[in-house]
Amino acid sequence: MTPALSVLLCLGLCLCKRTRTQAADRLPRPSLRAENGSLVPHGGAVTLRCRGSWEAEEWRLEKRGGSGWSQIKAVRGAGNEGEFSFLYVISHDAGTYRCLYRHSSYGLSELSDSLELVVTDLSAPPSLAAEPSSEVASGMNVTLQCWSEGWHDWFALCKDGEEISRGRTGRHGWGRQADFFFPAVTPTHIGTYRCFGFHNSSPSLWSSPSAPLLLWVSGLSSLPAGFLVDVSACPILTSYRKPLLIPSLSPSPAVRDSLLREMMYLCPCGAPEGRR
Repeated sequence: MTPALSVLLCLGLCLCKRTRTQAADRLPRPSLRAENGSLVPHGGAVTLRCRGSWEAEEWRLEKRGGSGWSQIKAVRGAGNEGEFSFLYVISHDAGTYRCLYRHSSYGLSELSDSLELVVTDLSAPPSLAAEPSSEVASGMNVTLQCWSEGWHDWFALCKDGEEISRGRTGRHGWGRQADFFFPAVTPTHIGTYRCFGFHNSSPSLWSSPSAPLLLWVSGLSSLPAGFLVDVSACPILTSYRKPLLIPSLSPSPAVRDSLLREMMYLCPCGAPEGRR
């Protein structure tokens, strides 16, 4: 290759890269989310939504594998969102995803931030307990202890369906345990907690969830404004797809116990979720 040809080739590649960069700068950066959350039980369904420009012609979904990123799905544009549906989730679907879209005039957009899709219910559930108690006075400390007989390298702790912490397990009796310490609890700690176990080799493949644990902070003059009771996990109340909004009221033992008894009667699987 002659020097002149080499220079022309280099200029062409640089110009092409610059053009792609300028085009991406003109487009809204896409965002990727999992409808109803990124924790999906094995055999369940989930829809990933990529949001960007109203003028997108095509939406693309990529997944990270052992050899890097690869496109796994593409859909034609319709509105400012592309939908990627997984009707029956299996272990193979777990992993890290990102999306982008193609614009009619400016080409490809930037890439979205990555999203980790976790598949659950792949092994026996751990147990979750609170020490000294699941009812703690405001300002006191509490430790949530996740334990299982089966071997797990890590436990993930979730509050109201969202992962909030991970803890490496250690030997405890004839099983494995991780402790999650909460110093000086406040009303923001009120909620329903569950934990899951997983292995180093498969961080996106989790066990079934522990039974729900309702953490209550006593000694408050009123519940947090707009306190929500989520009954979507209760088999008898499957028609409720959204949390029930409970107005602020005195969390006296009588009032609180009456509310929880009523919810437990309707939801024998465990205490309802409570969150702000």
